[in-house]
Amino acid sequence: MLTEKIENQFNNINKLNFNTEWKFIKENVEEAKNLKFDDTNWTTVSLPHTYNETDTFDNYMEGGHNGERSMFTGKTWYRKYFILEDKYKDKKIFIEFEGIRQAAEVFLNGKKLDGKSENGFIPFGYDLTPLINFGSDQENVLSVMVDNTFPYKADGTDDVLSWHDSHWHPTHGGIWRNVFLHIKDKLHITLPLYSFLNTQGTYVYTSNITEDRAVVTVKVEVANEHQTSKKVDCVSEVIEQDGTIVLKLKNTQTIEPGDKVIFGATDLLEHPHRWSPQYPYVYTVKTKLYTEGKLVDTYDTPLGIRTFEFTSDQGFFINGQNVKLKGWGQRPTNEWAGLGTAYPNWMHGFMFKLMKDAGGNFIRWGHSAGAPVDVELADRYGLVTIQPGVDGEGSTVGGVYSDAAYKIRAEAFRDMIIYFRNHPSILVWEGGNQSVPDQEAVTLKNIAETWDPKGMRAYAHRRSNLDMAKYIDLSIGTEGSWELKSKGKPVVEGEYNREEAARRVWDRHTPGYENYQTAPGSAYNLTSEEFAKNQAKHFLKISHPAHCGGANWIFSDSTSHGRVYSEVSRVSGQVDGVMLPKEAYFTTKAIYREDPQVYIIGHWNYPKGTVKNIYIMSNAEQVKLIVNGKSQGFGSKSDNYLFTFENIGWETGTIKAVAYDKNNVVVATDEKKTSGEPVAVKLSEITGPGGLKADGADVFLIDAEVVDAEGNRVPTYEGRIDFTLEGEAIWRGGYNSGKEGTTNHTYLDIEAGINRVAVRSTLTPGTIHVTGVIDGLKTAALKIASIPVPSQNGLSTEFPLLPEFVLGQEPPLGNGPEENKVSFESDAEGSQLITDFSYSGIEEIGGVKTNVNIGDRIYNDREYEFQFLLEQLLGSDYIQVANNETNYKALDLMHLTVAKDADVFIAHDDRLSRPEWLLDEYLETNKKIIVHDILHTVYEKSVKAGTTLTLGGNQDETNENNSNMYVVFVKERKTV
Repeated sequence: MLTEKIENQFNNINKLNFNTEWKFIKENVEEAKNLKFDDTNWTTVSLPHTYNETDTFDNYMEGGHNGERSMFTGKTWYRKYFILEDKYKDKKIFIEFEGIRQAAEVFLNGKKLDGKSENGFIPFGYDLTPLINFGSDQENVLSVMVDNTFPYKADGTDDVLSWHDSHWHPTHGGIWRNVFLHIKDKLHITLPLYSFLNTQGTYVYTSNITEDRAVVTVKVEVANEHQTSKKVDCVSEVIEQDGTIVLKLKNTQTIEPGDKVIFGATDLLEHPHRWSPQYPYVYTVKTKLYTEGKLVDTYDTPLGIRTFEFTSDQGFFINGQNVKLKGWGQRPTNEWAGLGTAYPNWMHGFMFKLMKDAGGNFIRWGHSAGAPVDVELADRYGLVTIQPGVDGEGSTVGGVYSDAAYKIRAEAFRDMIIYFRNHPSILVWEGGNQSVPDQEAVTLKNIAETWDPKGMRAYAHRRSNLDMAKYIDLSIGTEGSWELKSKGKPVVEGEYNREEAARRVWDRHTPGYENYQTAPGSAYNLTSEEFAKNQAKHFLKISHPAHCGGANWIFSDSTSHGRVYSEVSRVSGQVDGVMLPKEAYFTTKAIYREDPQVYIIGHWNYPKGTVKNIYIMSNAEQVKLIVNGKSQGFGSKSDNYLFTFENIGWETGTIKAVAYDKNNVVVATDEKKTSGEPVAVKLSEITGPGGLKADGADVFLIDAEVVDAEGNRVPTYEGRIDFTLEGEAIWRGGYNSGKEGTTNHTYLDIEAGINRVAVRSTLTPGTIHVTGVIDGLKTAALKIASIPVPSQNGLSTEFPLLPEFVLGQEPPLGNGPEENKVSFESDAEGSQLITDFSYSGIEEIGGVKTNVNIGDRIYNDREYEFQFLLEQLLGSDYIQVANNETNYKALDLMHLTVAKDADVFIAHDDRLSRPEWLLDEYLETNKKIIVHDILHTVYEKSVKAGTTLTLGGNQDETNENNSNMYVVFVKERKTV
């Protein structure tokens, strides 16, 4: 066998970075597929790249949950020149695209490659070998047509692919993830890229895991494309993080020419490290192929050893330890103002570090697959992951069955599982963001069982109806809902806390925001302070010990799914569109972390005479407030974590929070000081590991602050800052959340004392100078040198880097769920007709009420009573909500299952336009009821037992405040 030194040299050339120096044009130039096409006037770009980086976070949302649509959509072209020397002539050449949005066709040297990628999120690849020109003087041209046309229709059909919509993800087009070239022997380990290659790669799993051992199985697909049979030794080494080989698995077979064979091997690993959120230990399984004593191929696969269980009565367990899942939902686009959806891997790591620092241990990608880098980071940082395929909501096309969309979605789900099935962080495959028809559920469930038969992962859907009970292992809830609880299905939360607040709006005592109001018709009217303190109230929805925990929706502000025309992003994130933390991030940290935490919400810079409530978030038993050394006593505790101190008079100086445990011992402190007058600009740079790379795609970030004479940030400062840039770099800028047209400029506003901008490198190394200027303040400057990146013939052996993660101490194993434990009582069902009811609005509600009669209270926040009811409504069960929800915008405001054959009636205020969901799904009658002297038209629908209903908001585009919330009645239909 080869020496390790020679083997390592081989490993450096079997995979190459294909990201640098592409030519690009934002036009549909069909001739660009041709080998001799002249592209000298095109722009040179490096990957990841989106052509919507200059027109996103730039316009107000359209409203109606549509997100940002004022951007370029259409067909564009990329071209890449590269040379492969003669020494590779007898090799196999594969290309791997980690993702292209929305769709892509690929041409090599003028010839189209078979297979069009249309799912936008899942890696795919091609065999380039038959069309490659080998030789140092033989140039190759790869051309890629990228299409983000909206609405996007499946090729050759009128079937809209529902997930390609800014309702769900911004429609940013481009080769938005990494591209790699794989150079392999004709005898090789296949890649986990099923579409267009029909290969499945390596599958590694464990079984029979005990305290001191685990059985490891490796299955490796090997292809022989030589003209002769080959006797092959397949050796898989399990390697610890310090490089120690702790296990070798070997299988020897003879492969006939043209065949693909699975090499399987199983052995016992003694004293394994366990993967968990507390200790995310990942082994590397290095598989090597030998024939005739010669190493011909290698492939690395991650391995994490863990046991886990979702239970319906005791929550979630991993390695026997009961762990509450706490984290976020996040768009897989991870869009960033100034950069769109395309930026270097280390910036994904920047986001994950924020999540981990806040105590996060969970992420749900909504509703399409997270990127390879994001799943790898979840492995490294210890975030339990729900990974979907591609989805909008419901069935493949807005709830309407479509053969073309169904096929694309199913194939994407298969490709996703094959590609990601070795990652230990993924514990759940999400089949859909809503329930789907039986045929679709059967297909998706079978795909999971076929391609990940030994992963023991859960299969789940959000908002599961009764029909889904036979398919799912786990229910994904919304706003604390627990569908199929009565069927004993465990629950993990997918979307709790969908409130919204911009980072720039401190509170209603900060000058300029005393009378702050969001745009008319907004679902929420919250300041940053209110959004932050509400984190505790919303966490209660998943805090029951029987609940597995789940996802705060969402981590970063997004340009998708905007409710109203008001902001340039949906401001639901705990961080904003450049990942600057809001106050909500810090209060979430006090809830999520296990070590003692205390955090004072807001700042301490107010006008003289200000008296306000002070809110402090802490996981301690009690908290004392001290103002300039004088105690204000202990706070009133609510929602388990929030401490309120009423009517505190502001005075310049220091405010301090002191947290105590149950033994009255100080466990944590926090303090904020009154800053001085603004005197200077402060600039701080953030770069990835190893510094700024001159590869045309790397980015460095600049935090621009306004500080006082002591260097403290002035938290209430707002005002324009102008930047100058000199050197080999491209200005990308940042944004202002409440203004249009602020992206990509060399100026923007400081918000709450700070803002963040991005600068991209070019292909030329050198020193970059940046200054930040604000009139009347001392100017700041910084310089940064970009580092050369080795590249030859369009190829590089240097790969995107990720930040290191240092493991702590390995926790002990737990005993798992208690046997014969007395189960928590399920919520009492007052109604035998309406079950699994959940509600995603803002206000507290009365819930399901039974046997309605004249004189009963209609809303829980009004004294209105039913003055008149139709005979057919008398005795119905009804849902008592808050009338204040009349303007709340949601597509899934209510979710319920009707347990018996019944008639469903909805009484809707005649002063309003009817919402689309009501017109589409219910029949208008000529019947009326009176609600507080106002006529309401009754709509009806007959349903069978077990039917699940999802009802939207009271209004779509209208914003009429003088109106009543609709009322829902359900009455059993008696058979004669």
